[in-house]
Amino acid sequence: MRSILILTLSILAVLTFNGGFSLPSKYEGMIVRKLEFVGLENIDIDDLLDVMITEEGFPLKASEIREDIKAVFREGKLQNVLVEVKEHLDGVRVRFICKERPIIKEIKFKGTEELSEVELTEIISIKDGDVLRINIIEKNIKLIKKKYEDDGFFNVVVKYEIKRDKEDENIVTLIFIVDEGEEIKVAKISILGARKISADKLTDAMETKEDGWFRDGTFKKGIYEEDKSKIIAYYRENGYLDADIIEDKVDYEWENPEEREKRVIFITIKVIEGDQYYFDGYTLSGNEVFASRVFEDRFEQRSKGSIFNDTKFQKDRQLISFTYASKGYIFARVIPTRIIQEREVDIDGEKKIQKFLKIDIKIEEGKQAYIENIIIKGNKKTKDKVIRRELIIKEGELFNSNKVQLSREKVFNLGFFKQVNFDIRPGSREGLMNLIIDVEEQPTGTISLGGGYGTSTGFSIFTDVGENNLLGNGQRVGVRFEYGPRKSSITLSFREPWLLDFPVGFTASIFYELYRVTDVQSMFVNSDDTAEYQKQAFGYSLGLSYRFWYYYGVGSIWSHSFKSYLDPSGNSPDYIFFDVAKGLQEKRTLTLYSYRDSKDNYMNPTRGSRVEFSVSFTGGYILRGEDHYIKYNPEFYHYYSPFHLPFLRSHPCVIELRTNATFIRPPFNRGKLQKIQPRDENEWLDSSDRLFLGGVETLRGYGIDDIDLPYSWQEGLFNRILYGIEFRIPIHPQMLWIALFFDAGSLWTESFWEENMSEKYQEIIRNDKEIDPTDPNDEVLLYDIKDFHKADLMSYFKYSWGFGFKIQIPMMPLRFWFGRKLKWVGRDDGFFKEISGFDFQFGIGDMRF
Repeated sequence: MRSILILTLSILAVLTFNGGFSLPSKYEGMIVRKLEFVGLENIDIDDLLDVMITEEGFPLKASEIREDIKAVFREGKLQNVLVEVKEHLDGVRVRFICKERPIIKEIKFKGTEELSEVELTEIISIKDGDVLRINIIEKNIKLIKKKYEDDGFFNVVVKYEIKRDKEDENIVTLIFIVDEGEEIKVAKISILGARKISADKLTDAMETKEDGWFRDGTFKKGIYEEDKSKIIAYYRENGYLDADIIEDKVDYEWENPEEREKRVIFITIKVIEGDQYYFDGYTLSGNEVFASRVFEDRFEQRSKGSIFNDTKFQKDRQLISFTYASKGYIFARVIPTRIIQEREVDIDGEKKIQKFLKIDIKIEEGKQAYIENIIIKGNKKTKDKVIRRELIIKEGELFNSNKVQLSREKVFNLGFFKQVNFDIRPGSREGLMNLIIDVEEQPTGTISLGGGYGTSTGFSIFTDVGENNLLGNGQRVGVRFEYGPRKSSITLSFREPWLLDFPVGFTASIFYELYRVTDVQSMFVNSDDTAEYQKQAFGYSLGLSYRFWYYYGVGSIWSHSFKSYLDPSGNSPDYIFFDVAKGLQEKRTLTLYSYRDSKDNYMNPTRGSRVEFSVSFTGGYILRGEDHYIKYNPEFYHYYSPFHLPFLRSHPCVIELRTNATFIRPPFNRGKLQKIQPRDENEWLDSSDRLFLGGVETLRGYGIDDIDLPYSWQEGLFNRILYGIEFRIPIHPQMLWIALFFDAGSLWTESFWEENMSEKYQEIIRNDKEIDPTDPNDEVLLYDIKDFHKADLMSYFKYSWGFGFKIQIPMMPLRFWFGRKLKWVGRDDGFFKEISGFDFQFGIGDMRF
């Protein structure tokens, strides 16, 4: 019996993970002369040898064979392994007899209507080409069910089917069969025990809503759990620090018990409110690195006697920790102690007892920490260097929370990642920390179909195909096609943001453009018809830029193009025919610019600003060509988030303030240039380079040829000033924004440029400048820029207001704008008067507001 027991235990010891081997004791220690694998079709033998201990030419050990079986099983690709040992030459042959797991050729879904296969494929961990493992399938069934539950579906049933290939049994198709259950809406939310704060205010703070005409009553478990935390947070913001939810129920019942056709959800939340607390101040102790006033001047909660706001207290506590972390004290501990006192206070002549809360904050500063290693995870396509070069903080430096936050923003603003998370872990010894950067990549190849619509310009369309992270190097290549009533073009472009691994950007592009000009006045003085012609241009541009000091940058762009005029109509002025006769004409432009950009998000900023100034030199005595002018362009954009709306507490509203201007000035050395190219032979400024007003990029609510603009403004002028304000509400920050806007803009003439214009053009300008003394309502419609100080600026500018929507649909972002024209009428008459209905303007494409 003892021998049988020992033999049985020995067999069990070696038959590990469904694998086994025959190894008589006489083979122990003999030299392994040959290693063989039998039954492998889809697995590379070298992959198994890499994880094994046993090698040819070394003694055979039973313990190592057992470890080898465990190792190959850990690879997850084998279903069974047997080991056979036989004598071979002067040693032994070890043969691994393997049975592979089937390979999943394809994953399919059946029964999916409410959720797409793309959505489900993104959340499961199994991919085409993986080995078939039942335990992994069961885990993914849970993921699919959770996805449905998170999206508001109940009683979801998920099963699976394995279909083997007819030609190869080791190849299978995995089919998930889904019964999507039913989507049940919230019919009623009841909050019991809410007396000091109304139940309506508490339900407003929740994202889960009762189903209605304008509210989606979908129930999502994860959001509901967050809503319960929001209710507690709302109480504590109003001083009820002891408030809590003592019971909550989510009941699924028939909407009509007799008909039993539709089920709905009834949510019942029972709260206990407790007493209200009032703020009695902070006291700080233990702080030696920073003086107390450093924190006291920046605390959000400072007014003694006010209602204690726990949210502000948490921010104040985080402020202390963040300030210490900015100097490397990441181990600093902030330990608050509550001191509660009851006092009698006089409120409207009535004595009441109130609870006052004083917070004694003890700070244990600890020691400074340095960055030992920066470890990057999650980047499969993007190379490490593309992320590292954006980091402000470096290995070996003192930990700095400000630099860490700024580094995160810079990495996220690359646009390559859905998520960018920074974490810290202990280093190899005390005082050292490892900074972990965990990113989640997103597709960087883009195919954008877009366009726009204006009441005066009609439709325009474009398509843009690009790769924003070429081969993981952070480079961009793209091609853009555009077609519209005024302009058609094609552009090929390339951008390298880090030339030779220095913060020097390089851009290059080649382009072809065709303009259709229809606003030229007829050569016949008494005719109201407009002339038409086409202008084509092709060329290239090269740019260099340099970034420094976190937010700053300078750069230059060289543009060299060739233009010609085509197909003039018979009533075109003489100068158009002269331009046609010239054939190809050159245009050479050198643009220099500098900027400061501290926006936190390049597409949807919530804070920060951008200030930029550029000057473009076109032609002139040095650059030459046929066009000669200097263009100045200052811009300023500022973003801040002053508050959250009560029903959107998780996302801040954003206010954008903006102003920009463009001034086209005569070139330098005009006297010398006049001798080379006299202005009576060449206007120096092409008509297409004049400035216009109207459309979604300048003044929403107005069209470019709007009849409510002065005639000279419709013909295009030489100076433009814009400003405006926009209030943005994030209904869903990644999908839907609502915006309210106020735009203002004006155009200004320049006497220098008027001199060589056509007689009819000059007559229009004269008429807009003059006032009829017999008409008390007549006003100057056009000012020269040099008379800026003389103009009644409020009356001179054109204004509009309105609202719009930004809907982010993959490959087709939609923009809807409704603008209404305004006229300044003075303070006594209410400042502004509406002079039109809403003008609709529509755009498709990934354009900023």
